[in-house]
Amino acid sequence: MSFALPYILLVGIYGGLGFWFEKTANPIVRRRLIAFSIGIFVFFFGFRGFCFYDWNSYYPVFQHYTLRDLFSLPVEDWPFEPGFTVLMLVSKSVFNNYHFFVFVCTLIDTVLLMRFLRRRVSNIPLALMVCISMNGLILFTDLMRNSITILVFANAIELIERRRLIPYILVCIVSAAFHISALFYIPLYFFIHRRLNKWIYLGIFAAGNIIFLFHIPVFLTLVGFVASFISPALQYKISQYTEMISGASFGLSIGYLERLFTGVIVFCYLNKLRNMREHNDIFINSLLLYLSLFFFFSEFKTIGLRFSNLFSYAYWIIWLDLIRCFAIENNRRLYLAFITLYCLFKMYGSTNTVIARYDNVLFGAEPYHIREYIYNKNYNDI
Repeated sequence: MSFALPYILLVGIYGGLGFWFEKTANPIVRRRLIAFSIGIFVFFFGFRGFCFYDWNSYYPVFQHYTLRDLFSLPVEDWPFEPGFTVLMLVSKSVFNNYHFFVFVCTLIDTVLLMRFLRRRVSNIPLALMVCISMNGLILFTDLMRNSITILVFANAIELIERRRLIPYILVCIVSAAFHISALFYIPLYFFIHRRLNKWIYLGIFAAGNIIFLFHIPVFLTLVGFVASFISPALQYKISQYTEMISGASFGLSIGYLERLFTGVIVFCYLNKLRNMREHNDIFINSLLLYLSLFFFFSEFKTIGLRFSNLFSYAYWIIWLDLIRCFAIENNRRLYLAFITLYCLFKMYGSTNTVIARYDNVLFGAEPYHIREYIYNKNYNDI
């Protein structure tokens, strides 16, 4: 519990601020609540110490390379994608401190996130509670490259709405300079805005659940079928791998039940969600992509999580939109209670480990060598 406490407090604070925001109609108070929420975000994430995992990859690179090294190395030998590498080493040339670089990345995330949320939701504190709980925490701490890419795309959704193909492609290409996964967003321009028949939505969602619950290796079966036309030896290797992972359990869990609940309730209120704002089909389809990628790639847990995370932004919008779908006040309160309790529960489950232990550089964060020792000692236990 002690490791998770700072994160639970963060979610709880945003929940309280979101409740206050809903209860007041004073525009000055609301602006102050938003400003306070942004300040907490920058303080918590911008001044964090060595928390979670990926700092173990970023910090050694930050220490080893300088901006001058980039001029002597071909781009393919740069440690990360060009945009992120340049950002890292320019930050280092300004102030040679890894935590300053983390702060710079947090400022970029904050600007992009606030620009996105301010255009889509009114209750920013509540949106931040949902955002951090629904994959935002891992994005803003571990997946520093992905977070910039995902937030750039989230802001580029307005180009899809306005049907601006060339600017959209250019934004995706620039975003790919921070993480190559941004190229995955390019084809979405042609279909993600389309209104999907509700029964097709239900069919895709139901098929994903069946594949997940019965651990049907759809992807490996398809790859094996294609491989049979290429090389019998390759087909044999794939079949061996399929047998090796077939014993893994993908049964019921709180996370699965939440995804089931979300998919079902979105289906029930599909028409209301579509009429709530223009172009809301983009977020509905994004949520379906999130759920489908998680279910259909369940045989590859890491791949499924990484690809589905690309559409985490859909949760941040749809979960808040659903609040307005309930006509009965008691149902609205029950739903709010559900998302609040689930956010707290998920935060506890995600952070109750020594790897996640939070510290803040303003109050004396543990140095790299100590956190590296803890990381190496405990990584295999996570």
